[in-house]
Amino acid sequence: MVETRRGTRTNGAAADTAKPAAAVKTGKTAEATEVKEETQDLGRTGDKPGATAGHKHGRSPSPGSDRESQKKLHTTASSKERKDNGDEVEKEKDDDAAAGDDSPSILEKGNIYFFFRARVNTDEPHRLADVARTYIIVQPQPEDGAKRSSSGHCRLLALPKKVLPQTGRDRFMAFVTKADASYAELESQFLTGSEAESQAKGDANSNDQAERHYPAATAVGEGVYAIIGTSRESHLVYVLSVPDKLGAVQKQLGLTSQRGCFLVSTKNPAFPMPGGAKMAGGGPQYPKEIQDSFRSLRWVPMRPEHLNYANSHLLLIGESKGADSILTNDHDGRELSAELEELADEDVDRMRRLGSTEAEAVFASLHAEDQAKDQPELAETFG
Repeated sequence: MVETRRGTRTNGAAADTAKPAAAVKTGKTAEATEVKEETQDLGRTGDKPGATAGHKHGRSPSPGSDRESQKKLHTTASSKERKDNGDEVEKEKDDDAAAGDDSPSILEKGNIYFFFRARVNTDEPHRLADVARTYIIVQPQPEDGAKRSSSGHCRLLALPKKVLPQTGRDRFMAFVTKADASYAELESQFLTGSEAESQAKGDANSNDQAERHYPAATAVGEGVYAIIGTSRESHLVYVLSVPDKLGAVQKQLGLTSQRGCFLVSTKNPAFPMPGGAKMAGGGPQYPKEIQDSFRSLRWVPMRPEHLNYANSHLLLIGESKGADSILTNDHDGRELSAELEELADEDVDRMRRLGSTEAEAVFASLHAEDQAKDQPELAETFG
């Protein structure tokens, strides 16, 4: 049991085993088949180990061989057997290392923010269909207690599906739109609305310009997150600090008042997208070290460094058991749970100091206090 700001909590059952990948729903059978084939190695870090070869022995010498021939053949066979045995021992060492201590650990932790942007020329969305995209901002906490950079160092992720995955059947794509955004960049290019002019629709020869209004981003929640990884998979676990009580908007977007969790894998840009689609922005420009880490796999467990490159493509898979799938009731799970709850408690206190309302605290946390004037409260209902 873990003492938290919401009372005593008992962690759930043991973690699920690695889930096999399935098709991303595209609405087209051919595309679904292609995606299913593409994600068969999802969450794994290497190729399937082959069966261990048995000892190889030389053939017995023929009865007509002389003593010298027998001695030579015996020496050759013994040498070959020792080599095979040595190779097998080395393979067993590698297998033991791969199957050794694979306890989950926190790879990165920090603050997480949830926003949506309404469709063009829609100031007040009345339903989920009026939302263009949902966005997540993750801001890693400096290691070793170092002071957080005053510039921001935020990553902005876009979710075209608009909702977060909740069960293992939900597999939604996301991609990094900004990899190292400053507070100023976030406010001017994301949080603030904008106006633009475009050519009148349906008349290529017309000089008339239609004004397009891009609404400001709407805040719906803030909390803390941890990327928890093993050698086979990565999980993103979050705990909301605000709102204190979920509204209809948060529920429709898939947020949870408990500890939310989903599996996250990174797409290898060397392989094409399903259905012949193109990667947003042409895909990420990974350095050789990261690109080589994919080997010949189409998907690998997401690592924090993948988020440092714009246009990285991620696959989010829901966890039916939520965070209990990774924060198990063993020693490691209890330690991770306690660390996450401590981080959450500290964030609740921080948000209370930052503003008199939840929305004011969210924008103040991102150094964008002026945005709270247009959104004094977090969105709870559409319309």
